[in-house]
This record gives sequence, structure tokens and C-alpha cells, in this order.
Amino acid sequence: MKVYAAILGVTLVAATALADSVKWATDYDKALAQAKSEKKLVMVDVYTDWCGWCKKLDKDVYSNAKVSEKLSKDFVACKINPEKSAQKRKLADKFGTRGYPHIVFVDGDGKKVYEISGYIPADRFAGRLDVALGKAK
Repeated sequence: MKVYAAILGVTLVAATALADSVKWATDYDKALAQAKSEKKLVMVDVYTDWCGWCKKLDKDVYSNAKVSEKLSKDFVACKINPEKSAQKRKLADKFGTRGYPHIVFVDGDGKKVYEISGYIPADRFAGRLDVALGKAK
């Protein structure tokens, strides 16, 4: 029983460390510049503090090992809350945000290539990351 508890503890620590491996940018312009220099897409998570589905996305999807790995490898991840500044509100309007969460994929020039409206589970989200990469080619 002690061995099982130890293995479970190590697994939880490893999963938590992996979930934390997504480096979130909060400055959209810097994320664009980074994406352009690294030849990646920017995944912009348009969220609000009060959005329950946004919190579920953070907790259940971005913490998923497969999703976290893909985001870290192929994307510059950026979070913006349009309720925090006029600039972020304008950006959400430009993206056509009508509800939350709204995930927008843009190239290094800021051209929208794909989007996800609303919450989807981790396994489907990982597949949508592949679709976004395919649309960018």
C-alpha cells in the first residue's frame, strides 16, 4: 500500500509539473513577435475571470499532458481578458469574440487561421491543435 501511495504521489507531482510547463504570455504584441521569430502560431485564449467554462478549460484541458506538450512545442500561448483593458477589448472584438472561452489561432502577422468557440474536452482539444497547425500551412 505504501508503494502504491508513493507511486501515486510521484505521478501527481509529475502531472502538476507538466501542466505548469505551458508558458502563458499576457502581452499579445510580444507573443506575435515571438511566434514570428520562432515560426509558430499564437494561440490566444480569450477569457474572463467569471467564466466557469474558462476555469474548466484551465483545470482540465491545459493541464492535460498531451495538450500541454503540443502547446509548448508548437504554439506561443497567450491569455487575454477583454474586461481588463480597452486594448484587450478591441482585440477580442477584432477576433469576433461573442462568448467565452474563445480560442483564436493567429500567425506571426496576426492573421486569424482558426478558432474554437466554447469548451471542448482535452482529447478533442488536442486534435483541434493539429487542425490549427494544418490550416496555417
